[in-house]
Amino acid sequence: MTKEERMTSSPDAESARREALLDARAAALAIRGHTTARIAETQPFLICTCGDDRYGLALASVAQVLPGRPCTAVPGGPPALLGIVALSGRVVSVLALAPALGRLSGAAPETGHFVVLRGGPILVALAVDRVVGVIQAADSSGPNPGFDLAGLGAEAVSGYAPGEIAPVPADAGEAGFVVVDVPRLLRRYCP
Repeated sequence: MTKEERMTSSPDAESARREALLDARAAALAIRGHTTARIAETQPFLICTCGDDRYGLALASVAQVLPGRPCTAVPGGPPALLGIVALSGRVVSVLALAPALGRLSGAAPETGHFVVLRGGPILVALAVDRVVGVIQAADSSGPNPGFDLAGLGAEAVSGYAPGEIAPVPADAGEAGFVVVDVPRLLRRYCP
């Protein structure tokens, strides 16, 4: 019998080996728990552009994305209301996202996209210049310290996701985006 075999067969060596195995298992479980917690703190956002600005809409509030098309005007509506369109036999109100946030209007609705929202009392679509894609980013549903939300349509903005946590395609410009609070945005336009 070799010296190593005698050490592994002794009660003290077996106890030490068992202790090391339990420590390794505990460390692996602790790391797994941190990974799960980090994933739980993020949520998916649909990233859209309006002019030079990038906006993120919580993916849970989006029903579908469609190519833009001409709208039928609604007389006496607010400036952000582009009009209405028919979608699968239902009337959908179309709001231009940038003017609804107090920003300059982007491209014509026919050249952009319509982001149809879910869960409201009436069907609403937001007209945007372009839909960039979906990004998993930290939930910024509270005020961001050190970041001034003035000028970003702050009434309907819930935060800003900086670029380092929101990877984007190379041709998409700046990496960060303004997080839009959809229910707060629609409060002004829906009865």
